[in-house]
Amino acid sequence: MTIGLLIWGLILFFFSVLVQSRWIAWLKRRDFKLAQKSYGPARDEQKGKTPSLGGAVFMTTVLPSILIGWALGDGSLRFQILLWSLPLASGGIGLWDDLLKYSRSSSEGLSSLQKLSAQVLISLIWSVIVQRYLGIAVLPGIYLSPTLSVLICSFLVVSMLNGVNVTDGLDGLAAGASSISLMFLCTVVSSGISGVVAGLAMTLGFLWYNSFPARIFMGDCGSHFLGGLLVSISVCGGGLLYVVPAGALFGVEILSVAIQIVAIRLFSQKVFKMSPIHHHFELSGWSEVQIVLRFWILHLVGIVALFLFGMGLGLHF
Repeated sequence: MTIGLLIWGLILFFFSVLVQSRWIAWLKRRDFKLAQKSYGPARDEQKGKTPSLGGAVFMTTVLPSILIGWALGDGSLRFQILLWSLPLASGGIGLWDDLLKYSRSSSEGLSSLQKLSAQVLISLIWSVIVQRYLGIAVLPGIYLSPTLSVLICSFLVVSMLNGVNVTDGLDGLAAGASSISLMFLCTVVSSGISGVVAGLAMTLGFLWYNSFPARIFMGDCGSHFLGGLLVSISVCGGGLLYVVPAGALFGVEILSVAIQIVAIRLFSQKVFKMSPIHHHFELSGWSEVQIVLRFWILHLVGIVALFLFGMGLGLHF
C-alpha cells in the first residue's frame, strides 16, 4: 500500500496544482472575489482583487479519494465514506457562506448563529454515526461512554472548524499550518493514512498559489473543509485527542478571539490590538511573511510540546 499511496499522493498534488491554476483563471475571468472585511487591518489593494473559493477544489477530490483509499486497502468503503463525509459536509457550510457573501457583494454571509447552528448539527450527526459504526476512541484502546464521546467529538469539530477559519487571515498561514498538522497525523494514526496523504497533497497544491503574495484564497469552504478533515482523520485514525496537538495553532487563534471578546464585553478593554492574534502582530509592525513563517514554527513547536506533554502524562499516542 505504501507505494500506491506515494503514487496517489503525487498524482493528487500535481492534479491540485494544475486544477488550482485553471480555477484561478476561471474565477478571474468572472471577477469572482469576496468583499474584504472593513474592520480588518489596512490591506494592499491587490488583496481585494484576489479571487477566493480555492477550497472548492478540495471538495472535488473527495470521491476519487474515497475510491482510491478503498482500492488501496485502507479500510472498507464505509470507513472511507465516514472519513470524508465530515470535511465534505463542513466544506458545504463554508461554501454556502461564501456564495452568500458573493451574491450580496458583502463580507458578511451567514449570521454567526446560523453558521454555529449548522456546525453543531453537522458535528452531532457525524459523531453519532461514527460512534455507531466505528466507535470513538479518545486514544488507542481508550473509550468513554458513547454519549460523552459524541459530545466531546462534536465540541472538537466545531472548535476546529472555527479555529482554522479564523487562522485563515494571512497568505499561506492556514494552509501551511494544516499541512504541518497532517504531517504530524501521518506519524500517529493507525488507519486512514490515505486521507492524510490526500489531504496533504491537496493542501500543498493549494499552498503553491496561496503562499505570499497569494493568487487565490481558500474561502470559508476551504477552512471548514480542512478543519473537518483534521478531526475526521484523528477519529478514524484511532484517537480523537490526536486533534489537540494537531490543532495547536488553531486553538491559540480561536482562544485569542474568545479572550478579546470577553475582555471587551466585561472590562471594556482590549487584550490584543486586534484579534485573532495574527492581526495583533500585523498591527505591531511584523510583515506578513514574518508572521506566517514564525507562526508555522510556533505551530510545529506547539505540536511537539503537546505531544511530549501527553506522553509525560502516560497517554499513549
